[in-house]
Amino acid sequence: MVSVAVISRTQEERTEAAKERIRDTALLLFGENGYDATTLAAISLKAGFSRTLAQYHYPEKSDLALELLDERIRRDNHLELLNCADGLSAQGAWDCLIRHLDSVSEYYGKLHGACDHSIVVRGEMALHAAALMHADAVLSARVHNLTVDLIARIERLFEICRKANFIPVNSDPHALAILHVHSIWGLAQALFANPKGSKPIAAAFEQIHVLLEALRTPEKL
Repeated sequence: MVSVAVISRTQEERTEAAKERIRDTALLLFGENGYDATTLAAISLKAGFSRTLAQYHYPEKSDLALELLDERIRRDNHLELLNCADGLSAQGAWDCLIRHLDSVSEYYGKLHGACDHSIVVRGEMALHAAALMHADAVLSARVHNLTVDLIARIERLFEICRKANFIPVNSDPHALAILHVHSIWGLAQALFANPKGSKPIAAAFEQIHVLLEALRTPEKL
């Protein structure tokens, strides 16, 4: 029984190692050649596997892309910082918004450069761009669902602030959340389209801070 368990774990480890190598190679090729121009055959060849093995783990390129996209968006969005307990105060909700913005802007600011890590990040951005441009319907649907979830989390925080008059009571939390999310993603896309523009992008992230602070009602400052 022990030997069977050991063999089973070893096979699982080998399977995961192969999948990880395929995922890493896919991101490198997406970064170098773009999403549309990269085939599953090219990925498997670069990874050192047969196309049959790659298709065993990922029958279609979109299956591989979905797994990579999910990982990227959930990691980069720092969703754990947007979890708020019932009864959270307006100040607590505001602090969540600020911490989230700080973490996201710092994270994206560290990703640009001329190393292999940046090539991987460009691969992730190519995936996201393909989804946003509707180049792949499955990717687009997944990004839409994840975006809706992110907006809902941020909207809840804005709503807590609005109800407590921390921001004007006539504010629209849903519209604010949409503006907030797409401002961040737009700046992230601009950063990786032009890595040399990191300073103005950082300044733009800081302006999101300024706009947030301008929302606060005078007595809450």
